Amino acid sequence: MKNNGGFTLIETLIVFSVFLVMTFSSFLLLKPAHHSLVKNLFFSQFKSDLFFAQQHSIAAQEDVTVHILPEKHCYYIRSRYNGPILLERHYSEEVQIWEGTLKLYFQYGQDGNIKNFGSFHIKIDSHVYRMTILIGKGRFYVVEQ
Repeated sequence: MKNNGGFTLIETLIVFSVFLVMTFSSFLLLKPAHHSLVKNLFFSQFKSDLFFAQQHSIAAQEDVTVHILPEKHCYYIRSRYNGPILLERHYSEEVQIWEGTLKLYFQYGQDGNIKNFGSFHIKIDSHVYRMTILIGKGRFYVVEQ
């Protein structure tokens, strides 16, 4: 009998099982990274959009409103109460937002100061964050609860 130098069935099954174990373990390791990316993307984008709204209110000398629509997973920024929409942003469906002491509608005045203040809650994966907008200059911060 001539040996063609091929692999036996046992050797092929061992290699295939090692490949499957490595593939499934990589999926388990990528899930936490995905949630971290969703969180970082949402907060960085939302913070920069709030700064944009504040700067636009100062530059254009007009009130700017921010509306958050959690059921549609989006928010928009418009000049004045019913003026044109300056920015509309959709965010991931993994992000849930609900009211706290601040309604999901607030306004920057012509001087860039916030007219409403308080906090609302944001849930990403199993982590809950509280975003607090301070009275006065429109400063805000986020803490994990």
